[in-house]
Amino acid sequence: MTDGKMTWREAVTYMREYNRKHGFKCGNPPDKFVTIVAVMKPESFTKEYSLEERSYAFSNNNKAFLDGMGGYSIFSYCLDGIDNGVRLEGYVDEEGGGGVWKVDYCYIKSED
Repeated sequence: MTDGKMTWREAVTYMREYNRKHGFKCGNPPDKFVTIVAVMKPESFTKEYSLEERSYAFSNNNKAFLDGMGGYSIFSYCLDGIDNGVRLEGYVDEEGGGGVWKVDYCYIKSED
């Protein structure tokens, strides 16, 4: 991580490690929260969007970051306040997984 920026993979790893460190898992959900913002590359979209419109926040209470959960979901909201409940795992291209959105960088927005 440089200048507070991290890759998508680093952000996912950070969330998982944070939850493990605090003992959060299936049956013991988080009571301390981390919010990370993923900023998508402009070329991920067919029209031009502002930085705020391309930025999606998500927290460590998603199934993808909790050991023992029976699923892999990452719900997020757009910083513009319009696009809420977006399942990032379905849009983000995770290591060639076929998603159409390319992450430019991520950063920690807040941490309890």
